[in-house]
Amino acid sequence: MMGPMTARRRVRFVLELAHAMFWLARIERGLRRRDLPAICRMLGIGCDVRSATPPATERAVLPRNTRTPVLACSYAVARWPAGTTCLRRCLLLGHRLRKLDPVLRIGVRRGDGGDFVAHSWLEVGGRTLDPESARYETLGAA
Repeated sequence: MMGPMTARRRVRFVLELAHAMFWLARIERGLRRRDLPAICRMLGIGCDVRSATPPATERAVLPRNTRTPVLACSYAVARWPAGTTCLRRCLLLGHRLRKLDPVLRIGVRRGDGGDFVAHSWLEVGGRTLDPESARYETLGAA
């Protein structure tokens, strides 16, 4: 997971993980009852699903103090019973990074079999947290 950890870092990770699981449950409930913009407002993140602006190609650099929360979010989503989707991961991580004003973006592309594949990612300050986002065309442009 993170290599050798001090007791203090373990405690911080466990607290972050508990926080992530709580919010993941709220996100799951929201996905079943509300539309995406309403969920984003609840979580304090931007939602840009109409823009035709291409995905950012430059990688975002997060502050060092976000490392443990990012790892806890990834850990929680990877073990979530409803599945590990990019949308759940983005919503959870976006909520945790909300002080950095993240924006949720969604794009599509044709898969190998010709079918459409959708993907969501976060951008912070006009830079992407997901290098795969450059392979997708934003929904507003599609």
